[in-house]
Amino acid sequence: MEFEMSGQKVPIFFLAGFYGRKDALGILSYPKMLASNTEFCRFFTHINGQWGKTDLDFQCKSLTYLSNPSQNYRGWWILGRNGEVQELSTAGQRKEQIEGAGLNFSEPYGYLEAIKNINGSLYACGYGRQVYQRQGDEWLSIADSILTRESAHGFFDIDGLNGSGLYAVGWQGEIYFYDGATWHADESPTNAHLAGVKCLPDGQVWICGNLGVVMHGAFGNWQMVDSNGLEKNWYSIEIFQGTPYLAGNNFLAKIENNQIVPVDTGLGRQVTTHRLHANEGTLWSIGEEDILAFDGHSWTELHHGDNA
Repeated sequence: MEFEMSGQKVPIFFLAGFYGRKDALGILSYPKMLASNTEFCRFFTHINGQWGKTDLDFQCKSLTYLSNPSQNYRGWWILGRNGEVQELSTAGQRKEQIEGAGLNFSEPYGYLEAIKNINGSLYACGYGRQVYQRQGDEWLSIADSILTRESAHGFFDIDGLNGSGLYAVGWQGEIYFYDGATWHADESPTNAHLAGVKCLPDGQVWICGNLGVVMHGAFGNWQMVDSNGLEKNWYSIEIFQGTPYLAGNNFLAKIENNQIVPVDTGLGRQVTTHRLHANEGTLWSIGEEDILAFDGHSWTELHHGDNA
């Protein structure tokens, strides 16, 4: 499916972004002209100041990046809501399907939500408490013991330092920990939906969600952060230069002294934002209309020609 019309611009919404390496940003987008249920996604790269694009025939949810210098490998991995996985690498393109994921099955568990590179291995999670790991060239379920087809259960995000220390969070405050063999349900301090989780090398875990909920700690020991009246639905949490940042409801914030405080971008206007990613000394904020970068001193905008 192509939307190039004699060089005309095709305005887009930005869905998600990932800073794979220095001067290499990946962006998932969706043309504003399309119906919301169209199976399509436009993947942009911004590498060394130049835009490139690839059109995909499914609705994208999440992306990540894999690098293996010993094998001269670098690749983007893009997840679709129905379990599609697109690899775009130095070796070319390949599309995979996670068996059992999405709604295209007789007894579905539901859509997938997130893909993560955790210590060099790929994981995907979604509704029904689905969690898959890519082993070899296959995607295998590692969460059969907790799978459910009951409505209003499932994961929005997953993170960890390795395969023996995964956290998955989602509907109604659910927090699960995987030790490499068994999934353990935690006693969550909230029943608000939890949308983002970030695991740090020191063992600390940060989680954000709806109704201003932000917490940190580890399994069985969570401390709530003071919302400071900013009871937004937080969709993404990222740590940059030691400070947790939040994105959601088109509002940027950070944590200072265990309290949520607004971020002033210095741009003189409200910005759209719902996804954050930090790498190589830069924090990126992705919103429907805005792509912003923060180097620790100032925020700058990255403009896309289709939305100019």
